This record gives sequence, C-alpha cells and structure tokens, in this order.
Amino acid sequence: MVADNVELEKTLDINKYTLSKYTVSKLVERTLELRFLDNSPDLDWNVDCRHGQEKCANLQLPFARSPLTLTRVNVKDFQILLQADGQLHTKSITEIKFDVKKSPDFIWQPGDTIGILPYNDESDVEEFLKYLNLEDKADNLCVFQLLQESKKTKCPSHIPNRTTPREVLRDCINLRGVVKKQFLRVLAEYCSDVSDISFLKCVSSKEGSAYYNEIILQNAFTLLNILKTCKSCQPPLSLLVEHLPRLLPREYSIASSPLINSNEFNIIFSIFFTNPGITTKMLQSKPTQVSMYLRQPTLFCYTEDDFQNDQILIAVGGAALAPYLGFLQHKECLIEKGASGVAGKTWLFVGAVSQQAIPHRSQLMQWLSKNVLNKFIESHSRSPSTTNSYQYIHEALNANSKVFIDLLLQPQTKIYICADGSQISKALEATICKCLSKEINIEESEAQNIIKDYRKQNKYREDFWC
Repeated sequence: MVADNVELEKTLDINKYTLSKYTVSKLVERTLELRFLDNSPDLDWNVDCRHGQEKCANLQLPFARSPLTLTRVNVKDFQILLQADGQLHTKSITEIKFDVKKSPDFIWQPGDTIGILPYNDESDVEEFLKYLNLEDKADNLCVFQLLQESKKTKCPSHIPNRTTPREVLRDCINLRGVVKKQFLRVLAEYCSDVSDISFLKCVSSKEGSAYYNEIILQNAFTLLNILKTCKSCQPPLSLLVEHLPRLLPREYSIASSPLINSNEFNIIFSIFFTNPGITTKMLQSKPTQVSMYLRQPTLFCYTEDDFQNDQILIAVGGAALAPYLGFLQHKECLIEKGASGVAGKTWLFVGAVSQQAIPHRSQLMQWLSKNVLNKFIESHSRSPSTTNSYQYIHEALNANSKVFIDLLLQPQTKIYICADGSQISKALEATICKCLSKEINIEESEAQNIIKDYRKQNKYREDFWC
C-alpha cells in the first residue's frame, strides 16, 4: 500500500490493475444536464460574497439549532500551538478566535459545537476547471436541470438554482469525496483511451473489489487523482454533481467560556502534515471571515448546574482537550464569582503524542495549582517523559484504577470522553469495564451493563469524531 495518494498517482500503472476477465457493472442512468444561461462571465454574480450553499432556498444544515442560522463571523486571532514536523508530530495544532459581537443571538455554553461551512481548495478548483474544459466558462451563469421529470429524482438541494461552474466546484460538492464504484463505471464512458476505459471498468467491477479497496479506500485516491491518471477522461460537470457528495459543514467544539467574554470564542483543531482535511486546510489559510452556525446542544457540556458535581474528563488526542478548556474556564469563573455550593472535583486524563502536543498545558498546570483542576494525569505515546510513567491512556487508567473507580461510583460524578474516532472510544470503554471488574469484583459483562445504565442516566457522556 502506498501511503500518499499523490505518490501513487505518479507511480500507478493502470495496466497492472486490469484483470483479463471481469463482469462490467451495469451503468446507472444519468439524471442531470448543465445549461449555460449566457456566453460571458456574470460580473454582478461574482460580487455576491455569500457561500454558494447559502443561496439554496431549501438547504438543511446538519444539527442546526434552528433553520436559516448561518452567520458570517470575523476571525479575530490565529495561533499555531504546535507545528507538525512530519516525524514525531504528524499534526499541527491551531487555535482560532472568532468575534461574534455583531451576532447577539450567538449564545453558547462550554461543550457546545459549531458547524463551519468550508470552501474547496482554490488550486483544486482551478485544476477541475481545466480537466472539465470549463476554464473559459468558469464564471458564466448556468442551471442544472433534470433530464426527465420523475418523482424519484430531484435537483440537489445544495446546488443554487442559478450558479456558475466555479461556485459549484468551490462551494457545493466535496471534491475529495470517496469515489464510488458506480461513479468509476460511468467515468469509463467519458474516456477515449482503451487502457483508461478498461482500468475504470475493472476497478468498478465485482471482481476488481481488491483493486478498488487498495486504490480508492486505502490510498484515498480522489476524483482529481483519477483524472490525472486517466488523462483521456473528460466528464461533464453535471456528472460530478450527480455522484460527488455535498460539501458538508465540519463540526468543532468551542474551547472557551462565555463568562470570560461572550463576544468571542475559540476553537482548537489539528491539521495533518500531509493531506489535510478540506475545512482545516481552509482555516489554515487564515480567512478573515467564516460561515458558521451553532449546532444543537447536547449533554456534553458544563454549566452552572454542573458546578457541584464531580467530573472525570478523558481526552485522547491534543485537540480532544478543546471542550474541557471551556469547562475549566467556566468552573474557574464560577468559583471567582462565588457560585453557591462547593465546587465539585475535576479529574483530567489526557493522552497525546508528547507533552508539547497538549494544548495550553501551562494553563492546565495553573488550574491544578488553584484546585480548579484537582487531578491531572497525562500520557505521551511517542515521547514518554521522565516525570510520567504512562505511555498510553489505558495504562494511566489501569494504574489509577482504585481512585478512578471510587470517584466514578459516586452518584454525583459524571464521566466525559472526547476522542478522535469511535474505535478509540470503544477501547476506552473496554478499559473502564476492566477497571470496574477489578475494583468491585464483578464479571466484565456486569461492568458493561453498568456502563450501559450510566449512558441511560446521562452519567457517561461521549463526544467523538472521525
């Protein structure tokens, strides 16, 4: 397996991925056609600075608090907390501060999330315009129409009624979306080279599944990689709209408290050294404004109602610490303003590749010294420090099993788990079950039932992403 899709693109010999015998998959019917409304660029259209999807009347924003809540927010500050080096640190960690003082309805609590509507990378857009032979018509007004009226087919709701090729490619479709077999099969119909046709038909066939898994799934080969490899392939833009997924908003946790400043908030995110995600790459370019919305609130939050409760916070990955920074800011403010009752205990377990990969670690240490944070246990998977004996977070949980389970069993304790991927969350759950089994002398199946009950009681709270 080649680790980099760009490297695979340079070295791929498509003739070696063509079987002598395979059954050509059935073609799916085309549903859309593109019609241009004029023969010259529409200059007035380009003055409209809204995101293309904002122009769609029936657009649905995933998990939005209310419809039509998309807001353009100014970027106030941009700070790189950790620079990737491609070796020890394969991801950079960045913090962005947003100014929402002009959006009085933007009201949040620590743990809330926003959805950011991204743009595709400008260089990718330009390359697609070239490969689709649309460079001269990139800014000409056009419409997408159904080839035939049908109750089963509709024009995509994320494409404006009137648009331009550039706007569609930049704002509306995920140019790095997974290319499905059906799409590969249709692409073969737009090739003139026999080798290109055979390759696409083979990889999209049942017999070519191993090739599809290797090239498309394991190596993340995108449509642009395919067009560069199969140089005779010239699909129409309407085909891309039919088969590529919508460019969806990306979720980010708010990493600050409104008690510090309700007119601004921070997010923290990681960026891969190679092949960064669409939204993180856009944010990395330091835009002056971003289109975003508040997502529906969940129980993964910290409010004044939680002040007297104990919390066990578990973060796997540096960026997973983001919501907890907001939790601790909020708790500190409540203590300083004299909130009623005694503040609950807060324990924090963090797993990261190194000490440097833990955002705002110095602030965490300050909170620890002030008893805002009552226990801080860190694990460093790639550079265990001399002062810390833990390499992985499950080792830290096991080593502190007795005190960890004693606190977890208290009725006022809530446990929060924030992790990069559901598989990590499942592994953490297995570790917690083993700790329960050991400390209260029960079978692991019984421990699993306890966790199941904790979920029903909202005592066990999770936030993970892929």
